Amino acid sequence: MSTTPPAPIQGHASATGAISGQVDIVARPSRKLATAGSYPGRTVALPAARRANEIQNVVVFVDTDVAEPSPPRQVMMRQDHEEFVPHVVAVTVGSTVDFPNGDLVFHNVFSLSSAATFDLGRYPRDTSKSRVFTKPGLVKVFCHLHSHMSAVVRVFAHPHFAVPDEDGRFSLEGLPAGPHVVAAWHERVGEVRQTVLVTPAESAMVSLSLPLTDGS
Repeated sequence: MSTTPPAPIQGHASATGAISGQVDIVARPSRKLATAGSYPGRTVALPAARRANEIQNVVVFVDTDVAEPSPPRQVMMRQDHEEFVPHVVAVTVGSTVDFPNGDLVFHNVFSLSSAATFDLGRYPRDTSKSRVFTKPGLVKVFCHLHSHMSAVVRVFAHPHFAVPDEDGRFSLEGLPAGPHVVAAWHERVGEVRQTVLVTPAESAMVSLSLPLTDGS
């Protein structure tokens, strides 16, 4: 009788591993909120505690065409000091994003993106509207009333993505063993990619660097 152990079943814990790593920003420019068109030119002063940490506007993900159903999420993107906070969120297909208005003025949330076209209309302080995102892709969000306001919702058909912490660290878990292309994305730079070999029950390490400079 053969004593050869059976091959691991795809998706079994013993056949999966993880990717952990670090994202670095080459430069962190000052963030000016410019206006254009019929709106009066101005700069909105942001509280010092919330000046943009560009690392948290990065999304790291496994680049794959294979859909992997995963539980929907519910996240919040506030309108505060005429800014969407956080500026970038990442969710799975079927997830809900809440857009509460924390400002004294009316706001509006809309998008003309191919992955989600919608207009939530105007609404006042201490009220909120929501949107369920049903297609994967990049959704650019704006406010009709304030031309300097913008944000991004990244929607994925799999759970293998993360927004790095404030130190740039991230972890992607539950990946099948084998080679995977990992991408780090920032809206003003695009993507940097690296192929990583995942082995069962281990965490592969990767470092990614985004060349974000003034004028990007």
